[in-house]
Amino acid sequence: MLLASITAMFGIVTLQVLAAPFHATPISEDEYWLLAQSTHTVISQLNELSNEEITQNLIDLANQWEVITEVDADGQIIPIDNGYLIKLMRADQPDLEEIDTLLLALLDAHQTYPRQVFSTSTLPSLHEILSRPEFQWAEPAPNPINDWLQKIWDVVNRWLNDLLGNFAQYIPSNTTWLMVILLVAILFFVFRTLFVDFIKEAQLNGEESGENELLTSESAFNKAQSLSRGGDYRSAVRYLYLSSLLLMDERGVLRYDRSKTNREYLRSVANSPELAKPLEEVIEVFDNVWYGYHSLEEESFKHYSDRVEELKDKKS
Repeated sequence: MLLASITAMFGIVTLQVLAAPFHATPISEDEYWLLAQSTHTVISQLNELSNEEITQNLIDLANQWEVITEVDADGQIIPIDNGYLIKLMRADQPDLEEIDTLLLALLDAHQTYPRQVFSTSTLPSLHEILSRPEFQWAEPAPNPINDWLQKIWDVVNRWLNDLLGNFAQYIPSNTTWLMVILLVAILFFVFRTLFVDFIKEAQLNGEESGENELLTSESAFNKAQSLSRGGDYRSAVRYLYLSSLLLMDERGVLRYDRSKTNREYLRSVANSPELAKPLEEVIEVFDNVWYGYHSLEEESFKHYSDRVEELKDKKS
């Protein structure tokens, strides 16, 4: 309670409620006041030294205050920010008198507490103190882009917490950013692949619609062989699949209709086992390659092509 009261009056440290998961071990209240007293003693003697020595001493003092982030006041851990005092010590032209005055005010409050009882009569003095520059800051203007990025970051944090549970809080922030970058890269390549495949499929559909009247089982088969020689086995499988359906249509076994499903095609030849079995294999491979994005090598494509050839020899 002592430390919290005097910091509000004299402004050397600004108490804040921090949520940082990692921080230094808090020092005791006695150690804090010992540091304040020793700092005052050093500051009061600096005028007798050279500028270089003054600068070095202030740097040493600033480093000591910088590592103090929490004080244990009778079992109550109080987070503190010594930024204002450190800023004065690290100034290009430090004002030793101002630093000394602040330290004296702090130590004097420590000596008079709790004998000094604050009441409403002290409010004008408090308002005067709080109007000092160290307590003034400009509110940042709202930035829609930062707000949008923060929302995305919050979503990613929630996703990581759901995915990793409590373990996510132990991941350093730089590692978290690496995971986010990796996730964005993966999503980019997934969407890029889907987009390219969508374009290819649209082109094939356009080709098919343009050749709808001229496309036969034989021309579709030849198209498949041409595509396979170019290494495009996925598109070649599609034309072999079309060749099989067109072949069944030409023989009057089924009616080729782009609106029909593969199950409907199989039901059309269910009464002809000698056709149903090879056609089922052709459709299964097509579904795996075209919709399942399974890779197909030259040898596997040749085997698939042979199965389509077998259909030509089957009788309905």
